[in-house]
Amino acid sequence: MPVKAILFDLDGVIVDTLHFHFLAWQEMFHRWGGEVKELTVLLHEGRSSREILPILIDEAGLEIPEDQRHDFIETKRSYYRSIVKVQFYPEAKETLRKLHKEGYKLALVTACAKKNMNHALSKNELKLFDVIVTGDDISRAKPYPDPYETAQKKLGFKKDECLIIENAPLGIESGKNAGIKVAAIATTLPKEYLKGADYYLNTLKDIFKYLG
Repeated sequence: MPVKAILFDLDGVIVDTLHFHFLAWQEMFHRWGGEVKELTVLLHEGRSSREILPILIDEAGLEIPEDQRHDFIETKRSYYRSIVKVQFYPEAKETLRKLHKEGYKLALVTACAKKNMNHALSKNELKLFDVIVTGDDISRAKPYPDPYETAQKKLGFKKDECLIIENAPLGIESGKNAGIKVAAIATTLPKEYLKGADYYLNTLKDIFKYLG
């Protein structure tokens, strides 16, 4: 069945911002006397911050009391917004506008908080998307199917009429758990980390090969 809707992750697919997420985590852990690895942050992209934090705490060998973790995360998010320099990946804007013009329905499916999303994309850029699902909208983040299933249902198309664009292992897993085909793009991790995808893209423009 022809693809009628494309569901995009944000960080690592449309905008090149994940290194700044790592820098924000790193800054917070430095304040507590710990270290985190960028690879760990990238491998767990797609989880909510409240799910990533315990993983990073274990890696750093720290103890951060439960009653301080919410403030830790909110401070991290605020610090991220203060340092991030949002850059679109090559051909990202052009591809989104072309898809929109050709009548495809577009969804943005991101684990990030709505504040971070609004910081990354302008109101006009957000208008390109028919459906937006952020980490604030769901209770179970990637790799659960909830983010992509929520977007697919809001779009109103069958699963085999949709295509997901992802850059992260947990995002690919989330899409496959939702029963939707996934095209992976190796922007932040090498291809060997992106197993399970149905297609592999060199650039976002390659999407058009799979829309017939």
